[in-house]
Amino acid sequence: MSLTIRPIEDEDHGAVHQLLAERWAGPDILLDGQMVDASRLPGYVAVLGNEMVGLVTFIKRENEWEILTLDSLQRWSGTGTELLNAVIDDAREAGVKRLTVRTSNDNLDAFRFYQRRGFRLERVTPGVIEEERERKPEIPLRGDYGIEIRDEVLFARAL
Repeated sequence: MSLTIRPIEDEDHGAVHQLLAERWAGPDILLDGQMVDASRLPGYVAVLGNEMVGLVTFIKRENEWEILTLDSLQRWSGTGTELLNAVIDDAREAGVKRLTVRTSNDNLDAFRFYQRRGFRLERVTPGVIEEERERKPEIPLRGDYGIEIRDEVLFARAL
């Protein structure tokens, strides 16, 4: 079986919603104080056989796209890279010059993943996630490595 990367289709909505519920405490993601339903954004799914094994969603702006969610259910398999490459190819084709992504201060795996793929640390915004937790209490206090989740970190890559 080979991995297939394809755009999200209407019939994927249930599976996309479920994945976001399991991995993101729901499809509603706080971004700059606004709630964004990531399950309704453009993106790509990674499919192996009949099973969705990855997902990326993003926000399209005029000169910059922002990845909102990126998940690979098969870590270290290349799925995340394939999903990211699909977004990069799509953005370049649309003439977009910059791609950004935000993560939390505790997400060391994301720090490594994005930097190894040409993204640079651009900004740290202290306390943002603590504030977001007041509106979305299901955001955990600590991440995978026992690090308190407090701050938002922005990575960016020129295309």
